[in-house]
Amino acid sequence: KFCLMIIGEQLFTYVSFLRRRESRQKAWIPDQVGDDNKTASFFNRIKHYKIIEFVKIEQMKKFCVYEKLFARDFCLPSVEAWVRGESTNPKGWTKLKQPFLPYIITERFDDTIRFNYDLQGVDWVCDLLSKLAHQDKNFLKKIGTTVLEKLKFIRPIYEKEGAISLSELKIFLKELEEGYPWFEAMWWFFQMDEDKVKDLNLKDLEKVRMLTDTLCNGSDTVIRKSLLKIYPELNELSSVLTTHEILSGILPSNEELIKRDEGYFFGNNKLLVGKNRPDIEKLFNIKFMIKKFDSAILQGRIAQKGITRGFVRRVMGHKQIGEFKNGEILVSSMTIPDFLPAMKKAAAIVTNEGGILCHAAILARELKKPCITGTQFATHILRDGDYVEVDANNGIVRFIKQ
Repeated sequence: KFCLMIIGEQLFTYVSFLRRRESRQKAWIPDQVGDDNKTASFFNRIKHYKIIEFVKIEQMKKFCVYEKLFARDFCLPSVEAWVRGESTNPKGWTKLKQPFLPYIITERFDDTIRFNYDLQGVDWVCDLLSKLAHQDKNFLKKIGTTVLEKLKFIRPIYEKEGAISLSELKIFLKELEEGYPWFEAMWWFFQMDEDKVKDLNLKDLEKVRMLTDTLCNGSDTVIRKSLLKIYPELNELSSVLTTHEILSGILPSNEELIKRDEGYFFGNNKLLVGKNRPDIEKLFNIKFMIKKFDSAILQGRIAQKGITRGFVRRVMGHKQIGEFKNGEILVSSMTIPDFLPAMKKAAAIVTNEGGILCHAAILARELKKPCITGTQFATHILRDGDYVEVDANNGIVRFIKQ
């Protein structure tokens, strides 16, 4: 099960975006058209979301363009380990440094983390890995052996997903971040274009990769639970502590943590609070790509068939899990294992991301819940309290006039 989940979710997340697939037609269909205020508000949302491409061709020539590849509710130490491990930290498997920095810029917004990548940087990593593997027959073995070494301490911990002590957490954070450059290298071999891995024997590396199926979500759960236990007075705000603050024991004020919880950017090893997208674009001389929604309907992949109606509840992160009520429609960027209590209560599940083998799809089939994945815009168009019909026989979400 875990193997299918990670293959489905990560392949959809990376490969489809690497190939820059054209946006499928997405949908938001009102069941009835009227001139009442509520119906009009839905059309206003669509009107405002029909964005022209934010980045023109001319702008692309002048700026590095950052595209959101996925979104997850990860705590700040998890984000730091991921971003530094893949961008600014020495990679270990090469002396070359990522030339397309910041490479990854994460944005905490709407209780979730958006991971924005410079796809030129993605291509650079994949091209380099492919080149090294074809030039050195021992390169893949070196990657696999090093990954196994990096997993020795952290794997037994993240597979249990339990809280650990402060001293253990400090070691865990250090080992996790030091391992990320090697995990990244291994993962890319299973996510890059086929022409880059032709003639490469990945069978042994695949066995190692399977050991990391739950690494990302499991590690985040361990860190989150541990911080709640170590700093009970901070409650959920403990999830926006930095790794340095945890290691040093010097904590910021509650006011600062509240600001971080409301939103931050992290990139190039810098935590930026109180900034907006134009500020970040100016600081790093980049542009964020915004995908347009110019369709009349909200449509996605059929993950589990069925038709049901209910009120929408957006579950963007851990905060909304306890608020979820029986029979509501769960709408999320993408589900993670921690969302299971809400998923069990849901009448149906709708996600922005994923395919038929992602976490949401697999759990929906187990729970026999109608499920539509890969809508791209569900969390942008749907709002808490909207009454909708999820037609998972046809992969369409409709607004129902009450």
